[in-house]
Amino acid sequence: MQLAIELPDDTASEVLQHSNVQEFIQRAIERALSDEKRNQQVEQELFALMANVPKSVSLVDELITDRRNEAKKEY
Repeated sequence: MQLAIELPDDTASEVLQHSNVQEFIQRAIERALSDEKRNQQVEQELFALMANVPKSVSLVDELITDRRNEAKKEY
């Protein structure tokens, strides 16, 4: 399959300096796709881990809750 892309002039000049332009671009695209897939997997794993972590409560929140509970007991 053929694919046409537009590149900025300086990038195109650098790419054209390679001895096998097609192989260079193919490897670069394969590497980019692999990196993107790996990043998506890592992101999904992180979201799964975060979903399993209980929400933290600050010490101030705990103190406020304790005082409210004590105030309720007094009534």
